[in-house]
Amino acid sequence: MAIRAGILLMLATLAPLAQSAGVCTPLRVGYMDQNRPPYWMGEGEQVPEPPGAAVDLIRNAVMGSGFNCLPTLVRLPVARLKVALEAGDIDMTPLAEQPSYSAEIALPRDKEGNIDRNRALHNTLVVLVRVKDKIPAAANPNDYFRGKVLGSPQGNAYNARLREAGLTIDDGARDLERNIEKLKLGRVDGVVVNLVKPEHLAVTLKRYRGVVVQLPQPLINTRLWLAFNAGYYRAHHDQVEALWSWLDSHRGRLGDVMQKYRKQE
Repeated sequence: MAIRAGILLMLATLAPLAQSAGVCTPLRVGYMDQNRPPYWMGEGEQVPEPPGAAVDLIRNAVMGSGFNCLPTLVRLPVARLKVALEAGDIDMTPLAEQPSYSAEIALPRDKEGNIDRNRALHNTLVVLVRVKDKIPAAANPNDYFRGKVLGSPQGNAYNARLREAGLTIDDGARDLERNIEKLKLGRVDGVVVNLVKPEHLAVTLKRYRGVVVQLPQPLINTRLWLAFNAGYYRAHHDQVEALWSWLDSHRGRLGDVMQKYRKQE
């Protein structure tokens, strides 16, 4: 442990010099090994090109934050990502909001030491429903769906948060299309979707010819952190802080990079 601490201290000392000289700061980014278009593309360990909108966003953030080279992408089963981050097997991974975080995980903090919620990826979740169910447009989804079942794609980071809020989540289907089919068959009462850009969802809904619509009121607003291993953060403080600030300054970038993947559909 003493040797590792000494190495991390040396890296932290050299990091500003390396950044100013344009030297690459290696970064291992872990993310799910399942196909979740348009965010994560492909199955298994291999990283396809293009890799997905969320990967493109992460690459943009890394290159805009002084790392001076693209990150190494590591695909892992969802259940292993947090454990790998804490152990230092990866340096960074997207992490959903949680009631508490271990000491091995570094998140952006404000001047008072509180988690800085501005420097995160912000998600607005809405619910898709069947027109024939005649749910009032003014319905509050958080109240209406108590005791009912909401479909949400398997492995989505916000599923745990929805369950903590007291909602019943069916996350057996792997993507939005399969969840909408379950909705049409009456196997779920609504479908949760992340509203990155309203116009993108509108295009998706056109395929269903008025059978499925979006409820106007959001279900919940959530955040997704680009969380770092605490040791890596101490060694590369300036670059990590710059990356978190980049996210705050480029809040609309995810919707922009998603456009490339919509053109491929």
